[in-house]
Amino acid sequence: MNDAENGLAHASAMRQFSEFAESIGIDLAKACPGELYRHVEQARDAEWLPAAAHVDVLQAAAIASARWDLGVAFAMWCNLRGFGPVSRLWEHCSTLDEASRLTRRYMHLESAAVRSSMDVTGHEAASRHVLMVPARAGGSQFLEATLTLQLRITRLMLGEEWMPIRLELAHAAPDSYRYHQTVFGCPIEFGADRCALVFRKSDLHRPSRRADPDMRGTLERQLAQADRQWPGDLLQQVRYFVASNLTERRANLPHVAGLAGLSTQSLQRRLAERGTSFAIILEDVRKQTADEYFRTARRPNLTELSHLLGYTDASAASRFLRQHMATGARALVRCTRTGASRQLAAAGHAL
Repeated sequence: MNDAENGLAHASAMRQFSEFAESIGIDLAKACPGELYRHVEQARDAEWLPAAAHVDVLQAAAIASARWDLGVAFAMWCNLRGFGPVSRLWEHCSTLDEASRLTRRYMHLESAAVRSSMDVTGHEAASRHVLMVPARAGGSQFLEATLTLQLRITRLMLGEEWMPIRLELAHAAPDSYRYHQTVFGCPIEFGADRCALVFRKSDLHRPSRRADPDMRGTLERQLAQADRQWPGDLLQQVRYFVASNLTERRANLPHVAGLAGLSTQSLQRRLAERGTSFAIILEDVRKQTADEYFRTARRPNLTELSHLLGYTDASAASRFLRQHMATGARALVRCTRTGASRQLAAAGHAL
């Protein structure tokens, strides 16, 4: 899969991480394979990089330094307003719900490496983060960094005393996670079925202490303008909009066309010119989502998968696996986990 297919990310994140690595004595030139380190060098002058590059650089640095809290430490060190254009919006939003909605709408202007969704169950809300690009040796450090940024944004809006209910991480617990506990101040569930920050549902609509509706409106207009000039091509945009709307069951042609600023007929025509269609893209994103789910979920079940794929019942997810992936849930679990283990072992050897 080439860089264009993987999507883009604003180079500001790589620049910040390079400064952080230098400040704590990590030599990225030694930690990263040569072709990966070239992206670190490119970030000095470039505005955009392959989205997978930051994921891989962060993971490679963690492996080389044996710092399994590196993603959390970087996110606590960084300048929240020093990323791409979306990072200047957060503190001016009126509620966490508004900030989350606008972030999902414009996240492609920051990075195509991650998407988020808000899962609400009973009295709990969970900001779930999902990796959207292939990773050489896993994306645990990148996802921990994005969840830590979510923590900082929420505390910026609701007060530094704010605490989540728990942090859920899909990977196994490291030997020590004392720093994680210090930062998040809540129970941490490793080996979970998702990567998510879980908090009280009522917090979604608590008024922010820093809300500035006028500034938010100004920045949102600027984001809309940047969106129209976004260097990502149409296929990247459609893939992102489909992925970010699956769980809300809004990944349909009319809604995605509206997000892309096109009529349904215009979007269909422009996709056909590129040799694809909305249905093909939707199927491909669902395949990627299913593959990621079975690779990371500790206890996969069709009910949860159906939610992630944008269906209302488990039978629809089962039919999708049979019709579009030519397999069943149990076989896919065995296949993806075996493949992921081999890939991780090969990547660890190369690093």
